[in-house]
Amino acid sequence: MLQVEMISGGMMPTNCYLLTDSATGISAVVDPGFWDQRLEVALEGKKVSCILLTHCHFDHILGTAQVQKKTGAPVYLHQAEEKFPTSPELNLSGMMGLSVQPFETGRLLQDGDTVMVGESVLEVLHTPGHTAGSCCFRCGETLLTGDTLMAGSMGRTDFPTGSWSQISESLQRLSRLEGDAKVYCGHGPSTSLNRERATNPYMMGDMGI
Repeated sequence: MLQVEMISGGMMPTNCYLLTDSATGISAVVDPGFWDQRLEVALEGKKVSCILLTHCHFDHILGTAQVQKKTGAPVYLHQAEEKFPTSPELNLSGMMGLSVQPFETGRLLQDGDTVMVGESVLEVLHTPGHTAGSCCFRCGETLLTGDTLMAGSMGRTDFPTGSWSQISESLQRLSRLEGDAKVYCGHGPSTSLNRERATNPYMMGDMGI
């Protein structure tokens, strides 16, 4: 069983998630877009096996170097995002007058890959559109969607590598997933697949999808 702890912070603010496999106590950190005392305290004593990035916009990666330094964990991101962490244009830090501290990438992901967090298996779903390498991570009835799908909304497509047609296809892919997974979004409250299927205009086809 995978336990999910949400910690929100940063200028946007962004949701960072601490995933912990209940059988082993092994954890993963998803989208550390900031570094503050709450996140530092939450990581105390945790055995972190990896840092997962749903995509590499600055508001999802600003705290990655600090988390890597504290935990020693490798960073996993989609192969299409390989150049994002070091590109102020791609990760959008340049337009905000910010700089992303460098971190070491340990693994480049592809659609259909699996990531082990203790005994829990996370499936990588490549869901481009917000960015070329946007990913969701699914483990049973837990679905982390980054900025691809948010409660009643979706991610913008007007930034570099964004695509309306691609995010439309990605949302329809999520809509077709079996079950009613709990959806943990990059910003805002959590939701569920059934709720979004029934109420989110971008998943229902009301916005030209």
